[in-house]
Amino acid sequence: MIAMKRGVLISFDVECSMGGAWQDAALRPVPPSRAMMGEFGRKKLGLPLIVDILADSGLAGTFFVEAFTEEQGFTGLTEPICQYLLDRGQDVQLHVHPNHFHYAMHLRGEEHPDTDQLYELPPDAQIALLTEGRDRIARWTGRPAVAFRSGNCGSDEKTLAQLAAAGIRIDSSYTPAFAGGQCGFRPAEPYNGSKWYGDVLEVALSGFYQPRVPALHPIKPLDLVGISFEECRDAVAATAAAGADSVVILHSFSLFKVRDVQYNGGRPNRVVIRRLRRFCRWLADSAADVPVYTFAELAEAVEAGRYEARAVPPCRLGSPLRAVTRKVVQAVNNLYWT
Repeated sequence: MIAMKRGVLISFDVECSMGGAWQDAALRPVPPSRAMMGEFGRKKLGLPLIVDILADSGLAGTFFVEAFTEEQGFTGLTEPICQYLLDRGQDVQLHVHPNHFHYAMHLRGEEHPDTDQLYELPPDAQIALLTEGRDRIARWTGRPAVAFRSGNCGSDEKTLAQLAAAGIRIDSSYTPAFAGGQCGFRPAEPYNGSKWYGDVLEVALSGFYQPRVPALHPIKPLDLVGISFEECRDAVAATAAAGADSVVILHSFSLFKVRDVQYNGGRPNRVVIRRLRRFCRWLADSAADVPVYTFAELAEAVEAGRYEARAVPPCRLGSPLRAVTRKVVQAVNNLYWT
């Protein structure tokens, strides 16, 4: 049986920002029409633009869809988005921000945990969120969720036992960039690629070591909002050459800028749009060397015995000039009107 070739998984977290609602009772979370679809007048700068860019290069991604948007006040609005993605050949899997569930408790005047980190909740609360989220995704898509990512990458090794109890065997919450902080995993050494933790396969959200320059975080995640196309390309190629898979992340709202926490005044983020287009074109041209998979395809390979877990140290990209230039570009691009 032919083993699955090492490649890359392009992932998107699909969620609605709280929009300042925790801090200001007069505000409400940002609706899916803006935070997920990016609808601003006639412009659709969220999922429709993302899907179009993927389709232009013949690619499919995995969209980790937040299960608890109803608790944010958006009843019945997530299922059509799941169907939109499925109709366009994309993969839909489970995403959970505990704070979205807690927000409904808050509105009812009930006591609730003050955390958005799944691993900080007791095991029974974790499995309750995971099983309910699993069931909602299955209802909205007509198929079971086979992969999960926690909001803020906020899982740890113990969370994986709850995930296994919920019947989900693939997780992508660990990232070397945030391990030991908002990501609760604490492996002996940072890694890219994948590892088995009991019955659950952890597929790391990839990162790379930056040059040792003051003010640069030691490890950057493969998030095209914060890194250049060249850095993402080189990290993916290096990880594949080392014998492991890469996972890249964006969000449903990554391709547009907004004026405030309520997502008013959406306008294209041309820098990130350009990076995603260039990355997808490179992947299309490099399919023989670095194939693109969805998490659903990965799950099929695992079930068929065609997948071997392999973890490797994050690569080091050693151009200080490129890193500093990217940081300057990022600072300018963070300004709303640029």
